[in-house]
Amino acid sequence: MLEPIVIPATPSNSLLNYELYIYRGDLENQAAPGNKWHKLKHHLCAANQQKAKVIATFAGPYSNHLHAFSNTLKALDEKGVCIVRGELQANLTPTLKDAAKNGVELWPSSRADYRLGVDSLVAAKIQNEYDDVYWVPEGGGGMLGAKGCQEWARDIARQDNGFDAWALAAGTGTTAAGFLSAPEVPFLHVFSALKGAADQQGEIVQLACKLNSANCSDRLRFHSDCHHGGYAKHSEELRDFMKQIAQLNPNLILDPVYTNKALFAIIKAIQSGQWPNRRTLFIHTGGIQGWRGYKDEHNPFLKVCSHSES
Repeated sequence: MLEPIVIPATPSNSLLNYELYIYRGDLENQAAPGNKWHKLKHHLCAANQQKAKVIATFAGPYSNHLHAFSNTLKALDEKGVCIVRGELQANLTPTLKDAAKNGVELWPSSRADYRLGVDSLVAAKIQNEYDDVYWVPEGGGGMLGAKGCQEWARDIARQDNGFDAWALAAGTGTTAAGFLSAPEVPFLHVFSALKGAADQQGEIVQLACKLNSANCSDRLRFHSDCHHGGYAKHSEELRDFMKQIAQLNPNLILDPVYTNKALFAIIKAIQSGQWPNRRTLFIHTGGIQGWRGYKDEHNPFLKVCSHSES
């Protein structure tokens, strides 16, 4: 599951000083690839211990979390409910269609009410509809999600071949907190996909410290300036980069929201000779199904995607 990444060449010889590998988390667990299963598994155990009749969660209309949630609950024959951010339209997104086919009940929510989470009006209606509901945080977050990612980091570390640092993209920060809490991770670079997410660093450290009482902050470098205009947005420079990566690494698919931006930042730093680590392991956290929210002409990995996550 560890593969070298071919880096686009530059006029300088700086690339000779670096080795960049990728852990192919996107090839794990077909139903819930990447970090998705690891964030879900302890929540599912907690729901079982609670003897919950319904497992509910929150997600956007193209959510990788919802895709994994619905696939997993179908396999387990569990009843699922999802509060979906925004009004549901007659033409559902591919992700929502999959969730509905998998038996997940979709409840639309206004953005204002959605932000209230379990205290929202729509959540109260679901609580009244069903006797016993277990709530999975958005993205599979919280302590249980981070605990699953801590275990994932330890599994990956068994394959580590002397890397100076690991790197990954962050959305909720749950995976980053789990990795940071694992002492097996030598040093961690975290690249937020969110715009204006500088405060997220403190949240990641706080959650990591709850899992591991030792101070983890000295092993973290947080990057908050790699969003390319905002969540899920693409700059022209980023599109050109993805085309290069697709050509040089024909078996590798980057997702459109997270791994593409993180890897862009790393490789740009390597090309300029400013990346601080000689041997780096980049973690692919999955999310390839998210390309279904983009036009085909914007997906340089289309030929590979057609044989992968659907």
